[in-house]
Amino acid sequence: MNHKARLVIIGSGIVGASTAYHLAKLGWRDLLVIDQGPLFCTGGSTSHAPGLVFQTNASRTMCELAKYTVDLFHDVLRQPDGQPCFRMAGSLEVAYTPERLHDLKRRYGYAQSYNLAAALLTPAEVSVLNPLVDVGKIHGAYFVARDGLAKAVDGVAAMAAHVRALQAGEFFGDTPVTGFEISGGARRACKGGGWRGGDGRARARAAGGRVFWRHARHWF
Repeated sequence: MNHKARLVIIGSGIVGASTAYHLAKLGWRDLLVIDQGPLFCTGGSTSHAPGLVFQTNASRTMCELAKYTVDLFHDVLRQPDGQPCFRMAGSLEVAYTPERLHDLKRRYGYAQSYNLAAALLTPAEVSVLNPLVDVGKIHGAYFVARDGLAKAVDGVAAMAAHVRALQAGEFFGDTPVTGFEISGGARRACKGGGWRGGDGRARARAAGGRVFWRHARHWF
């Protein structure tokens, strides 16, 4: 069976699904996402990632990306039961030494610079949020209310649902890629044994162009 597509994305974990989702939002169509594992617990890192999201970072770019991730998973993406794909539990970093408190103040400065809602708490304020903390041993804490736990597999499934709803592309699991067809020095098709077709091979073609290849695993 042959399947033509404008863009072929190999891997339907968070990187592949997010790429398809955002391209679809930008107006791309004829997208094809394939994975060697079942959708959407494919067996890759997305399937077993803990999903903890901490937005504070010395890099403005990383902080903004984390803020966007929280907004997307909490406000847009939904689990099958309608609940958000993000549990906004909040994060609390405590300081057991004056030096650690100084570092938390520095992190709070990042948050203020990057417009991230955060707070420095006194030991008494920490006890209200978490009574299990021995406040007699800490000097203070740093709190971000919108940090939490992203439910990665549900998020990927929700992204795929958005792509399909826009009629922008399709996702296929159990479709391993075993090689590429190269013409004129460029990859123009990928092939594998996961699809059932006339010759027992899968061919995903970039319509009239190249298959651009970029290995994106574990880009953080």
